[in-house]
Amino acid sequence: ITLMKALSTFTFCFLIFTFVANAQGMPSSVQGIDLRLSTENPIPGQQITVTAESYSVDLNSANIIWTLNSSLYQKGTGITSIQVQAPALGKKLNVEITASVTDGRELKASVNIGSGNIDIIVENDGYVPPFFLGKISLSYQNVYRIIAIPHIADSSGKEYNPRTLVYQWTKDSKVVQDQGGYGKQVFSWQDDIIPRQRVINVRATTRDGSAQAEKVITVQAKSPYISFYNNDPLYGPMYNKAIGDRINLGKSRELSVLAVPYGFNKPSDGVGDLSFTWLVNSIEQMALSASQSIVLRAPQDTAGSSNIQLQIRNNNEILQGAQNGFTATFSANSSKTATSSLNNYSGI
Repeated sequence: ITLMKALSTFTFCFLIFTFVANAQGMPSSVQGIDLRLSTENPIPGQQITVTAESYSVDLNSANIIWTLNSSLYQKGTGITSIQVQAPALGKKLNVEITASVTDGRELKASVNIGSGNIDIIVENDGYVPPFFLGKISLSYQNVYRIIAIPHIADSSGKEYNPRTLVYQWTKDSKVVQDQGGYGKQVFSWQDDIIPRQRVINVRATTRDGSAQAEKVITVQAKSPYISFYNNDPLYGPMYNKAIGDRINLGKSRELSVLAVPYGFNKPSDGVGDLSFTWLVNSIEQMALSASQSIVLRAPQDTAGSSNIQLQIRNNNEILQGAQNGFTATFSANSSKTATSSLNNYSGI
């Protein structure tokens, strides 16, 4: 029985030592010395502070030797912290401290430091026009998608396939159990009606736990917005250039304007749940309440300008609303074909 207890104790101690030696960025404690890192998941090349602490001996009066991968790095009295650089992907940096205290004892502790990184892609399902190649900000009450692309390598420097890693997702310090696990590198959710900043944390780990990387991002949604475009009768919407604060109707004295509701939740059918309130010189145009566009015509033989305003609301998502406007100017033209007023609009 005594022999079995001794073997069990030996096995238990061996397992603890193995865990400490292979932990990436985890503090170690051996013989009364704790080694703590300024970051648990460094990226390649990052500066890390390694600090030695002890509650049983006075390290400030001890003769201390620091070694990196068994090579002398620094020595002296009371050197309780050093700066090191995180290794390249797949490499390990062994940091060891040897402390000779005043009572003659020699204490040691070590930690292995690895590195890794995670690239993050943030997407939303907000509306954008066809062939739009840009990226829009997150809007209130969108469905958000966060995609993690980890960079973790084995000892040969070969990166692990992101689909073979284990993920843990945390939102506002709460682990989201149903979206974590093997190969789950995408995290999605729809925000509620209380607009606030969200802190998202993702940790990617190899299946055997030998390496990991972690990333924290802050997500802040904004209001959607409206842009206006010339809806050319021949070429269609001219998405390459938005209408600014002012536009001239030109020689044709007629202009079709298309409003694009960037960031609003995509309607299921046409304009769907969106309502449009067009105002021309502060007069609401009730006939255009379901229209994305307006046709403006200049009055005959008259110069001047008119103010065009648009308000868009999502009838189902209370936080999704936006307004924008522009000024349409026109010069005098006695052409007989220009017989209508600018206030004589029509929807497309």
